[in-house]
Amino acid sequence: MVIVVDCGGDVQRYAEDFPALAFPRPSACPRCAASGHLVGHGSYPRTVTDPTRAIAIRVKRLLCTVCHHTLSLLPTFCLPFRHYQTATIQTVLSLRIEARASWSQIGRRFWPADLPTRTTCREWVDAFAGASARYLSTLLCHLATWSRHSSAIEVALADLGERPDVSAQLVAAVPHLLAELREAGVGIVEGSRRWLATLWQWGQERKLGRLV
Repeated sequence: MVIVVDCGGDVQRYAEDFPALAFPRPSACPRCAASGHLVGHGSYPRTVTDPTRAIAIRVKRLLCTVCHHTLSLLPTFCLPFRHYQTATIQTVLSLRIEARASWSQIGRRFWPADLPTRTTCREWVDAFAGASARYLSTLLCHLATWSRHSSAIEVALADLGERPDVSAQLVAAVPHLLAELREAGVGIVEGSRRWLATLWQWGQERKLGRLV
């Protein structure tokens, strides 16, 4: 089972500082709900890639001594089943969904690197489109319960109504989510700039499944 943790966006620094990092530990096991029984259980390797290099990192694991299931503390700068770092994927999504860039324009964004390939970029965009309706409906329900600002959902809907499709609507909804989280006392560093990481962490906490 994966728990998403915000370790910032600097992959190289994370890799270098990993032995000394203090990772958040849930008070209860997400599987069996036993409190106070999560212990460190080593780590495992994985690679995070950008268009110019691959960085080897370790992913921290926890073990529940009651149900014996392991939990992986996955940094927000990487996504399950994706080799590229979240920032690279976000760049492609922003160019395609918000700027309406062509695939050739997206390719020139990463020049002179010839990665990520056009096929990979298409796969990210299609996967995000497939998850957008699920994420957006949950996000709008969340905003509708924002009691401090009863008009928040109306403002959000008016903003989203100007967007051409559900993927663009989901991206446009992120600032409204961040505003609600700030009011609730949840501060997310660089939440707007790293909107894909923000949305991914929020969605995983609600068990919404893969985003990209």
